[in-house]
Amino acid sequence: MHTITINPAGVELQCGGEATILDAAMTAGFFPRHSCRRGECRACEVRVVQGEVRYPDNVDLDSIRAGHCLTCVARPSGDLVIEAPEVTATPGRPVIAAAARVTSVSRVSRDVSLVRLQIPITQPFMFEPGQYLDVILKDGTRRSYSMANSPNAGGQVELHVRALPGGRFSQHVYNNLKPRDLLRIEGPFGTFKLSTSTTPVILLASGTGFAPILSIIRSHGSLLQSRGAALYWGGLRPEDLYGLAGALDWVGQSASFSFIPVISNPGDDWQGRKGFVHAAVQEDFPDMSGLEVYACGNPLMVDAARTAFTDENRLPPQSFFSDAFVTTIPTPQQSQTAEAT
Repeated sequence: MHTITINPAGVELQCGGEATILDAAMTAGFFPRHSCRRGECRACEVRVVQGEVRYPDNVDLDSIRAGHCLTCVARPSGDLVIEAPEVTATPGRPVIAAAARVTSVSRVSRDVSLVRLQIPITQPFMFEPGQYLDVILKDGTRRSYSMANSPNAGGQVELHVRALPGGRFSQHVYNNLKPRDLLRIEGPFGTFKLSTSTTPVILLASGTGFAPILSIIRSHGSLLQSRGAALYWGGLRPEDLYGLAGALDWVGQSASFSFIPVISNPGDDWQGRKGFVHAAVQEDFPDMSGLEVYACGNPLMVDAARTAFTDENRLPPQSFFSDAFVTTIPTPQQSQTAEAT
């Protein structure tokens, strides 16, 4: 058993066996920044103050900055001290495991379904807008989905599920899932949430990355209007921006909250913005030094936005908050190992 100290809060954790640093932290109720939990998005990278870590063989060590580690895949080789300023001395919301009942499944586009769940009221499920849960399949593998609704005491949860080719769970949702079915879930997880700052906000989403953004909008609409906010939602085709009118009717009524849909492969009848969604943000905000950016969706978009905004548009790196949805293409011998929406 090794002791992990997280500075500057001075939190001490015990970590043994094959548990990762992130496993140990979340078990104790502390949540360093993370997203994919597979060592791919680098959201969990922290500075190593003292000690050494080890990694599974499939981790790309060349992508990790010297003196840093990826907490979602790193295991301590001995006692360890890391630096994660977002961790406070007070534990976060408890993680629960429950059997959630499906209350409805509705198709909102050619490949996106809204799944609503009821979690037993005997197991209070409270989350921060922007967090996600895991659906646990029969073989123990997990699929991660962000909540799209506001936190509530009744245990209702809304998930946005895109049907992916070969996706075990998403194809089940698309073809077979029905009301009253049970799903094993665990959560909440994640550190993606709106800060307490008063600076203006850019909300950036691609595809079903809109789900956690929608949760933030539904929960903090008045706060976003007072701070000033712009939502950029990108898709390949107009129909990828599912449920657009109903979810965003109120945005058009606010002078301090703007909405810009961006389509990268539009038809002739599309009259809105065209191209990459992060490029549209750059065009509208050449100087981002006084902004915060919250980006969700495809990891290629998230990484491109982070690099471009910080290198070209003066966005401070600490003002970029992200939740990258990482997927793996299945091989003939192996089903999809992760889906996130």
